[in-house]
Amino acid sequence: MPSIVLAGHPCVGKTTFAHLLAKRALSRSTISNVVHISESTACPDQTKAECYSNSHMEKTTRAALKSEFDRAVVSSAANEEGSTTLVILDSLNYIKGYRYELFCISKAAGERHGVVWVMGSSSDEQFNSASTESSSDVLAKKRNQERKVMMQKQFGQQDDNEKKSKSENDLDGYYEDDETMNQLVLRFEPPDSKNRWENPLFKVDVTSVSPWDRNGTLEVSASCDQTTNAMKTMEINDASKPNDAAAEEKVPPQPAKKKMGSGFKRNKKKLPTGGKTVTSTAPDNVKQPSSVEPAGRQSVPSSMAKRNLAAASALDDSAASSTSVATKENQTMEQVIDGILDSFFSQRALTEGMSTLHQFSAESNALNQVDNITHRMNSEILKAQKAASVSAGVGGKIFVALTPNGDRRPINLSRPLYMNELRNFRRQFLKWIAAHPLADGTKEDRIADVYISYVESQI
Repeated sequence: MPSIVLAGHPCVGKTTFAHLLAKRALSRSTISNVVHISESTACPDQTKAECYSNSHMEKTTRAALKSEFDRAVVSSAANEEGSTTLVILDSLNYIKGYRYELFCISKAAGERHGVVWVMGSSSDEQFNSASTESSSDVLAKKRNQERKVMMQKQFGQQDDNEKKSKSENDLDGYYEDDETMNQLVLRFEPPDSKNRWENPLFKVDVTSVSPWDRNGTLEVSASCDQTTNAMKTMEINDASKPNDAAAEEKVPPQPAKKKMGSGFKRNKKKLPTGGKTVTSTAPDNVKQPSSVEPAGRQSVPSSMAKRNLAAASALDDSAASSTSVATKENQTMEQVIDGILDSFFSQRALTEGMSTLHQFSAESNALNQVDNITHRMNSEILKAQKAASVSAGVGGKIFVALTPNGDRRPINLSRPLYMNELRNFRRQFLKWIAAHPLADGTKEDRIADVYISYVESQI
């Protein structure tokens, strides 16, 4: 079945986005069922704080999520209605190698696979510093604390077993402290559309659309509206804040010093035709164009500069190839998700590669049986040619029995086949069948039919 993997920082709105994505997918005639996988379904006996309390619990949680994803994709692919079911993996998915494993599961099932990067703001894409926090992470921590207080009040009077139960208002639980969220953000590896296992990649900035919740934009709550507006205001203030200290210390750039030569320098110009060289002298009062590069580029070799330009060009191409949605200010989240689904279902389904194909093990006497069957088929071909009087340049149609008392298969010959040629075909076929055993074992009629097809392809 088609699968969509969500990725993003903690508490940016992935679960709310997943609920609305499932709702919009079910409104289509091609989707009849949606499987939503998250920590609450893969680890029902643990809370979000327990799932990411330490490294061991993180590893266990990732394993449970991958097993649930594998079970959902494989089981639905075996059903006839598997193509009408959509699997949504709603989790952090912050490790690049982990996303590759999820891609291999979808590829083995031969289904579509896509990644949606849910960003709390546009700064998540450029944020790579461990000493500062992005504006979306600040608001995410505030949202996490509000959710923690609300859930503690809601389940304060209940016992431990009821505290672990997930209610409808509990979107994805809460993290115990801000330090856990900081560590998860620092370990987050952003998706890249240049990787084949993350293509197609859809980037969704939740601050660039109208305020929304899991039900869309019609019943948006006031807290969600305030959070979105606060995030936008923070981004504007950060972008418009002048750097006074840097402005005061800014010094006008000095002209680059020209390297002095030891003598009078002549400029040689080579004519386009004739091969002659003309020497021209420049007066002292005429400034020649300086060949000195800027200070930042003086020590860069030309080969390194070419590599840097190639890398920058590839980065621009990858940025253009990745699908970025939610860029219009007045765009609703329903329109964003509809665009994602239209682009996702237009993609071609994955095909299983040679490395993941199921290898069939042949029986111990399989090669001996193939040798006897092909030897008998060569005798049948020669006998059928003699009975049909196939002559050179004319050819003819012969019938060969696949089994001694079985069906007869027709073969169209453009020329007669001789014993030496059939012996070479048989030797080549034995080499091929030894490396590629048949899936249905060593059935005599199946082996004979494959050998006849091989002979027809050679003539």
